[in-house]
Amino acid sequence: MSCFLCGLARTHTTPICKNEPCQICTEVTEVDEEINQAVANLRRLLSKQCDILSEHNRVHGTLIHRLPVELKNRIFELLPPPRNEWGVINGTRMHSSSLLTTISVCREWRDVALSNPFLWSTMHVNLGTSNLSSRINDWVLRSQTLPLTLHVDCSNKDLERSRKVLADVMSLCSNRLKSLSLSVPSQVLCGLRHNNFQYHHLTQLRVSSSQNDQPLSLLNPTASPEKIELVGSESFQSLHISWDHLISATIFHLDLEGVTQLFQRASQMTFCRISILPRGPDNSSMPPIIHHRLKTLELHQSLGWGVAPYLLGSFTLPCLQEVEVFEDIHLKLLSALVRRSSCPLTKLTLHLQRVEFPFDEFQPLSGMTDLVVRFWEHSKGDALMRLLLEGHFPDLRHLTLGIQPFEVLWDIGAIPILLDSKRPRPDEPNEGRLHKFIVVEQGRISRFDRMWNSDVGEQLKELGITMREDGFEFF
Repeated sequence: MSCFLCGLARTHTTPICKNEPCQICTEVTEVDEEINQAVANLRRLLSKQCDILSEHNRVHGTLIHRLPVELKNRIFELLPPPRNEWGVINGTRMHSSSLLTTISVCREWRDVALSNPFLWSTMHVNLGTSNLSSRINDWVLRSQTLPLTLHVDCSNKDLERSRKVLADVMSLCSNRLKSLSLSVPSQVLCGLRHNNFQYHHLTQLRVSSSQNDQPLSLLNPTASPEKIELVGSESFQSLHISWDHLISATIFHLDLEGVTQLFQRASQMTFCRISILPRGPDNSSMPPIIHHRLKTLELHQSLGWGVAPYLLGSFTLPCLQEVEVFEDIHLKLLSALVRRSSCPLTKLTLHLQRVEFPFDEFQPLSGMTDLVVRFWEHSKGDALMRLLLEGHFPDLRHLTLGIQPFEVLWDIGAIPILLDSKRPRPDEPNEGRLHKFIVVEQGRISRFDRMWNSDVGEQLKELGITMREDGFEFF
């Protein structure tokens, strides 16, 4: 480098300038010295860091290695992403589990995690994943002898390849499946009909598929699940399973013929949820059905005037205890069902959005102790007040309201009347008085907070209530 002021070339062995150093050369030299010192300090600090990290690993590595295997396993079991009972990972995206990151800390942690069969007994797989069969095989081997929970979905547009991959996956683990959930197109399910897989340990089955005009043969009589959840009208007709052990059934989009077959085949069923009965020429009649085990019946949306009379009018359910309904017509038919079945109905849950309550045809439900009202149409608050105050549930002991129906009753001034008429009295301890009156809001606590911090909340505090995590309780 040359000094343009002095005209001399600078080297490490020659003076900076011929006579006295110029100002710029002096500044450049000072900066060079600072840089050299900084570089030397950085090298010294890096070397010191290396020594300290080595000591850190030596000391703390000993602590990690001293943790009991049971504690390490417990730590690992808390790391996988949350799943529902079918093994489906909650959330909108399939993110990498922190488990895989954690077991990379050291070889011992990896060995412990890979030898814990619980961590590998639940699988959420996509048929579009590359090398899926080999991955499933690794998971099955790591799970050792534990029962398996498997959820399969499909984002691959190559249906032929998906059929082959699904068949490969089922061949690896069908004989150890405890829970199987299939959310794949019907065309992919066709890949299972010519295989003789064994499902002797299967207790839960969920099938969600698109419509398909071609008949399927899904599973086989070696499958005898205790719980099924079916979405798609063809799914039920496609099942070639044993119904001897079925206890719980959730059915979406099933016609009356399918409902008839379900109740005739599943003689041990105690829980049934039915949603969306389609209207059509086949929904014109239904044979009388007596089911001696059913305890809980839930009738959800789109099960209205077109088919509900045929459905509920055909049932006789001597053991029925709990009912949940979404249409007002169900209430009209419910009282007739209870009388016909001579059943001791104890709990009723209502989600009524279009209410024309059939008071003239609704007979009092004697013996019913629990009423839950999740939703009630705003414009029909008077009907809800009549339902609660005019003796339709003479033995009511526990009343649970959602925030929305509570606000409906509050707006028409019915809550003080309800409290006064149903408040326990020392001289009449069991004469239809409420033992518990709860207002709750599931999943929308912010709505409760807004109400509690408003003028309504101030008035509620004067009525003597007990706070709960999800709402409040009178008495």
